[in-house]
Amino acid sequence: MMQANLKAEKYLAKLVKYQQEYSRVPVVSQRLQAVRKTVTAFQKKRVPQFPLPKLELSENLLFAMIDCYPDILEVESFLNDLRQCVIENFGIWHIFSAVWIRDLKKYLNERSTLQVMAGNGVLASQIENISATDNLDWQGQDITQPDPWTKIERLDALKAVKKYYRVVDVIIMEWSPDSVLIDEEIRQFLRTVDWPGELLVIGEKDGATNSAQFWQNANLTVVKKLNINHQPFDFIMDQVFKVK
Repeated sequence: MMQANLKAEKYLAKLVKYQQEYSRVPVVSQRLQAVRKTVTAFQKKRVPQFPLPKLELSENLLFAMIDCYPDILEVESFLNDLRQCVIENFGIWHIFSAVWIRDLKKYLNERSTLQVMAGNGVLASQIENISATDNLDWQGQDITQPDPWTKIERLDALKAVKKYYRVVDVIIMEWSPDSVLIDEEIRQFLRTVDWPGELLVIGEKDGATNSAQFWQNANLTVVKKLNINHQPFDFIMDQVFKVK
């Protein structure tokens, strides 16, 4: 990823330059356009309408293009910098679309929901009947500062679960950090109290999110209905899981 701070305005200016250069190369221009729509949507505090395509370009394509487009490798690197740009500028780690939100709303079916580790509340801002909590200890990480999209109750995730588990039907754990064990502590607590509700986890199994202990111990099922329009677009293979 780029080491310098990826300011959204500079990122978009460079994107426009690439769009002009690759206007007659649909396989590249379509990716650039999708990235542009994502960044501009977040600038307006809106969720992108459609899921991102897979941004990585195949080795065969890169090899075929490099003579005519010597900067194609730079363009691919630029595309893969999207997540870091969004993290640094908007405090958003998990990128999803309005299409996926419709799937999630249908799945939740207006059930009372708690979201822990809600960050800036982007997901919670799109869902009715949800309580969003976060301890905001991520502020300053990756140059980000809290800029909530909706009301966030400042509360540690485990404390939030203990406060709300009796009155909610669903708990959403979205992109839990891989450096702490609180996800496993939550899982164990819910088992201890024999909670009858549904725990949904959004993250990359054995990868960028959640603790190794959680992935080892949790009985997981991939929720098919919530992964149709939730597909990886970069090197992070995050999915939506139900914890049994």
